[in-house]
Amino acid sequence: MLRQQRLNKLVNRASEKPLCIAHRGASGHKLENTLEAFAYAASLHAEMWEIDVRLTLDGVCVVSHDDNLMHTAGIDANISAMTFAELQSHRLYNGEQVPTFEQVLALAVETECGLYIELKGESAGVEVLRILEQQPEQNNGIEIGINIGIGSFIPEWVAELDKLNCPYPLSVLVRVGDCPFEQAEKAKADMIHLCWERASDTPHEFLTPELIAKAQSLNLPIVIWHEERASEIEKLLTMPVIGICSDLPELITGYRPDDSNPIELVLHRGANDVAPENTEISAVIGYRMGAKVIELDLNTSSDGELMVIHDLTADRTTSLQGPIESLSSEQLKQCDAGSWFAPSFSQQRVSRFSDFLSLAQQFDGELYVELKQADVDQVIQQALACNALSRCFFWSFNSEYLEQISQRYPDAKLMKRRQDFDSLSALIAAGKPTIIEYDYLIDDLNEFSQCRDAGIKVMLRYPGQDIEKWVELIGLQPDSVNIDHPFAFARAYEKWLSQTKGQKQECRLKQEQTV
Repeated sequence: MLRQQRLNKLVNRASEKPLCIAHRGASGHKLENTLEAFAYAASLHAEMWEIDVRLTLDGVCVVSHDDNLMHTAGIDANISAMTFAELQSHRLYNGEQVPTFEQVLALAVETECGLYIELKGESAGVEVLRILEQQPEQNNGIEIGINIGIGSFIPEWVAELDKLNCPYPLSVLVRVGDCPFEQAEKAKADMIHLCWERASDTPHEFLTPELIAKAQSLNLPIVIWHEERASEIEKLLTMPVIGICSDLPELITGYRPDDSNPIELVLHRGANDVAPENTEISAVIGYRMGAKVIELDLNTSSDGELMVIHDLTADRTTSLQGPIESLSSEQLKQCDAGSWFAPSFSQQRVSRFSDFLSLAQQFDGELYVELKQADVDQVIQQALACNALSRCFFWSFNSEYLEQISQRYPDAKLMKRRQDFDSLSALIAAGKPTIIEYDYLIDDLNEFSQCRDAGIKVMLRYPGQDIEKWVELIGLQPDSVNIDHPFAFARAYEKWLSQTKGQKQECRLKQEQTV
């Protein structure tokens, strides 16, 4: 495939919205430029990874931003002064070795993620090309290649690849104060990558209509700096750029509902498919990726603290053992509540209910609070003390808890499950809730309009990640969905929206033909 064809493929992939380029992998979560960071970026649905390549003393191409290992391993030694064998003797902070470019490439092919390669060492580009040339592009006539882009801050290194007839799109990275078009000319680049994250608090303002128009006239697609400010990302997503780098891919790859069907996301135990359930990181990722509500479970410690943990015992999800009611809040706050999910989450702890109330306020979100073993008065009083009662709705398998909330706190919002009642009228007669949850398998999904006529919101529960099933369920337009796979839902929603727009356009064309 020719370079221009690959560039067109990249631009077409970004035609609906800018691609998410995970900066040094998901480096806001994991140690930068490691296989762990790249794999996690894939789980957060990043389309490409930005990686930094350089050569060891004996010419092996490895992935590391800095030449010196102090930042990633605490070792004052330079990669360029070591042979690859010597480099392999050192361990990074996460226990890995500095990965080779070939290892990262293999992982990218396996996860179907593209690579945006920044050259950090002289001659690294030539070695990258040699390795890429060894990769099979087709299998029985079917293209299996991934998107590749290669760039550098040093125009001469990029221009060298142009002279070698590089078959991959070339990019020049542009510092604040440099003219992107002059740099592109020097580099013979196909793309300009604006590294202006520190230019101001609102660097999107430097993407003026004049700059964009000139870039378009010169056929120079724009890639954007690494950005972690949600407000800036929302602005950048509306601009004609093909890629946005970020240490936090979930800010880009998350859910953005259309006004025609503004379904709210309720994440069961947080973003539990990419982080340990009921931990603060699972809630933070959930809110960042567009969830309105985080579901959590409350149990009570031996010293009377409301703790966020699902099971009545600590055995399954923590380093402790025994009933929660026999463990102190201090023990729970100090234990390891993440290693069971993955070793890199070992710093996660069991949090207090008040911690989650603070998170909800921080992200202007809400909480779906399930009471396992908890004092109703204590739960409501904590929510009131944090001025967050309106941010919560409540449910429990213990019907006595629900009755107590209903009788003592009429302003508190309750959820009820449709499956627990013989009929919708019986459910409402037992005390009208704010929300009714429908299970997609066992409940009558034709009752949504009746709920809304009664002033009750509909929450649809679907624990799976089948995209086609989600497209079908999204079409039912529930008010919210209670899910376990938010990134899969986001992709399904995009597919539903695309199909809906296509159907509307087809109808308009038929009407015009009829006229």
